[in-house]
Amino acid sequence: MYVAFPEQSELLVDTHVHTKYSDGTAGVARIERFCRNRGMGLSVTDHNEIRGSTSLYERERVPVLPGIEVGTEEGVDLLVYFPTAEGLEEFYIDAVEPFLRTRFMVRSWIRSGRCLAVAKEMGGYVSLAHPFALGRKSLEYQHGRRGRSFVETIMDGVDAIELHNGGVHRRANLKASSYAETCGKRLTVGSDSHRLGTIGSCGTYLNTKNGSSASALFDDLKYGDDLRFKVRGSASAAHLPLLGIIALKHTRHFMRATPRRRRA
Repeated sequence: MYVAFPEQSELLVDTHVHTKYSDGTAGVARIERFCRNRGMGLSVTDHNEIRGSTSLYERERVPVLPGIEVGTEEGVDLLVYFPTAEGLEEFYIDAVEPFLRTRFMVRSWIRSGRCLAVAKEMGGYVSLAHPFALGRKSLEYQHGRRGRSFVETIMDGVDAIELHNGGVHRRANLKASSYAETCGKRLTVGSDSHRLGTIGSCGTYLNTKNGSSASALFDDLKYGDDLRFKVRGSASAAHLPLLGIIALKHTRHFMRATPRRRRA
């Protein structure tokens, strides 16, 4: 079990980070050193993938909140967190692995409603990622495509929304901030980092009075009062070279994959 950094009553946790196991550019060891040197924790939330998250958890060198970003059939992105890696693994085996689209990294065949139901049944905590990002990821798109009832189902099922995401445009974050005032949900903040240097640029401060184990971080994220957030930056023209690298990783994933049959 990881021990808290000395003399810290709260810990900055970046709750949205990607590694080489999906479309990030940094490996687990580099991310681990980066966070340890800065006295921060993180949740690796790779797209439909858990190896980065479970590896960091098992190494026990930095505070880790086990997580995953599930891309559903409808295109909604759900950040799902667990207090243990075992819980994350069980969720992955039941609600993600059977529904993977081999050629598409960020989407699966599982429907949003079912994903939310399984996560709740297994004790997960779900935050709606970048709720006003471009395309299918946006609640506005989903409202226009699938109607109000679908959006209501999503919002009834999630525990929180991502108040600020370091990887989307400023306008999307402003919409999320405005929506947060009326939606009645708890909040998370994450960098959505795909490269080492932006990890921790955004995050959620979690209380460490009960330690910095995964279960303690999970409990404060879920139940803590008066959470504080670090909010810095949104996507801009400076992100364009990185977007090219991410696009290349997705293209390679598509070209190398063996087609997988859809499973019910």
